[in-house]
Amino acid sequence: MIIRKDRIQKDLDAINAFNGTPGKGVTRLTFSKEYLGALYYVVEELRRIGVEYFFSPGGNLLGRMAGSETSGPSVMMGSHLDSVAQGGRFDGTAGVVAALEAARAIREEELAHRLPIDLVVFAEEEGGRFGWGLLGSSAWSGKITPSQLARIKDRDGVGYLEAMERAGIKIRDSSTLTPDSLKAMLELHIEQGGVLERQNASIGVVEAIVGIKQMIVTIEGSADHAGTTPMNLRQDAMQGAARIIAAVETVARQEAEGGVATVGQVFCEPGQANVIPGLVRFSVDVRHRDESRLKAMASAVAYLAENQSKARNLRCRIEVKAEAEPVMMSPEICDLIEKIARKKGVEPVRMASGAGHDTGIIAKISSAGMIFVPSQAGRSHCAEEFTRVEDIALGAEILMETVLELAK
Repeated sequence: MIIRKDRIQKDLDAINAFNGTPGKGVTRLTFSKEYLGALYYVVEELRRIGVEYFFSPGGNLLGRMAGSETSGPSVMMGSHLDSVAQGGRFDGTAGVVAALEAARAIREEELAHRLPIDLVVFAEEEGGRFGWGLLGSSAWSGKITPSQLARIKDRDGVGYLEAMERAGIKIRDSSTLTPDSLKAMLELHIEQGGVLERQNASIGVVEAIVGIKQMIVTIEGSADHAGTTPMNLRQDAMQGAARIIAAVETVARQEAEGGVATVGQVFCEPGQANVIPGLVRFSVDVRHRDESRLKAMASAVAYLAENQSKARNLRCRIEVKAEAEPVMMSPEICDLIEKIARKKGVEPVRMASGAGHDTGIIAKISSAGMIFVPSQAGRSHCAEEFTRVEDIALGAEILMETVLELAK
């Protein structure tokens, strides 16, 4: 076996030693000293195997292995090294390490490929420092403009480009990605959920990244005295909001497989034990892999909110906070990943990703595919996040063979 799990474990340990919150999960914010330590560990490993590296717009690291042809679009593999605050050891890092080990094996075994193969480490995937997820891939793909990037700052007022300059990261080529420059993108990632583990499966083939619609629902009533206002004379914003929130779960459960809905934030005014709530504001996050079903879920939530408010003589306001369309992975790449997995005696699970990934941005430009490996107990973005090194190694084998097939 040319993919070595001992090296994968060594890489994981080395990268996760760069951590701003030891003992409390992993904190590795973009362009921080911890981030740069992890990033330049990857750079040194690329140097060891003679791989040229440079930085692309947005501060993404790229290691390039030239193909037998001097020109042509590249095949790219990789993930991210930044984390949320007190996150896990494997989110993003597993994908970088798998791509790094695949690159080592390709170099050491002198495996032929016609097209260039690139290893990428995307910057600011999580949005943990600058509040804008998938930022590095968005800048490189042209989804956001250089002037937009120049205006982005962290909580301390440090600009993204300023932080990149302080980190010593210099952009060699300011060109954005195009279909002519990139043939395909492959990303191995931990599932961050419990589907694979529940099905006792080692590999997931991602067919789609779900679309997201996040709304803020505001219910307004009348903040009156809790003791002197009879029940039949109340305009209680909390009672209206509570019934809407309970119905949000029903909306998701009635949808086709893959629909989810979450109320994660609730704010109440005036927030006193002896005052009837006059205003309740809460978030609703709905997700689905199918655009029409996503819109239907959002419409159902809006209908419920408006009807419940009207029935209780309350006022309702709904605003869309954020939204993203579903992104389909390449059917041909999905079939290829599945074929390679089956050759290894592994039956993969076809699935959707409920979380956003840089590959979803790149998929608007080129063909793309994702490989999921299991997350123990479905835990992620926490210190308890865990994925077996054996599963990462298997995923790295499938990743490498898929990339080589696409680059031949």
